[in-house]
Amino acid sequence: MNRRQLIKNLGLGGVALVATPTILSLLQSCKADGPVFEPVFLSKTQGKALRHMVDLIIPSDEMIPGAVDVGVHKFIDTYWNQAVDAEGKTQILAGFDALANRLQDASGKIFDDAEAEDYDALLAKYLTSSKEQEAVFQKSLGEFYQAYQNDKTVKVDPDAGAFSLLGNIRGMTIWGWKASEEIGENVLAYEPIPGKQVGCLPLEEATGGKTYSL
Repeated sequence: MNRRQLIKNLGLGGVALVATPTILSLLQSCKADGPVFEPVFLSKTQGKALRHMVDLIIPSDEMIPGAVDVGVHKFIDTYWNQAVDAEGKTQILAGFDALANRLQDASGKIFDDAEAEDYDALLAKYLTSSKEQEAVFQKSLGEFYQAYQNDKTVKVDPDAGAFSLLGNIRGMTIWGWKASEEIGENVLAYEPIPGKQVGCLPLEEATGGKTYSL
């Protein structure tokens, strides 16, 4: 699928974040950074991993900024820090522990040493799983959450934890990229003041095939 077709289809499969003024303000405050990302919630090495994965999920090209270019990795880290409760933060960090385990197993590397191709392999493994494999991961997650209610020392299965974390990151990356000011106004179809209702109008004719940003 080429990049323009991907942009047209991004309205499907995004994370269920609500575009409240507070969340949008948080997103717009997270501008692109330099080569060094200083996370506020994650450790530096976890932040480096997050930045790699966000960049791989929606990379830039010569015409369209990618997710890192509009600061989505900073938004995710800040959102986790400000909007997620203590137990949710614990689960996110458990997911990073599981991902580190799978990275070590697959490449022999730790977060600080891994390159884009190492993360790309993990994304491919867990985000393109078969429905049968997804069902196995979901069953394992369900069993973990049940056990965790009675014993906070229980550890999530590394494969299931990596699957859950990467799905979360993918959803937040798509949502944050689409909702950013740069993409919403200059790449997607932007109409802050709706015009008249025109029923049964093909998307190609209405917006050039682009998803509405609002």
